[in-house]
Amino acid sequence: MKAHIAAYVGKCLTCARVKIEYQKPAGLLQQPEIPKWKWEQISMDFVTGLPRSQRGNDTIWVID
Repeated sequence: MKAHIAAYVGKCLTCARVKIEYQKPAGLLQQPEIPKWKWEQISMDFVTGLPRSQRGNDTIWVID
């Protein structure tokens, strides 16, 4: 099985493109600025396409 996986990955174009040797170094992480007042900076995301709940909901609204 290991040989089969190695052969598959060796022929996979996506696998070849994302190999670590072809990527730039990520760089250092930077601490985001901490807001001085609550709600000074907010962001929203919608997570859609989820299975419907018993109440018929299929989306989550995330406020951060």
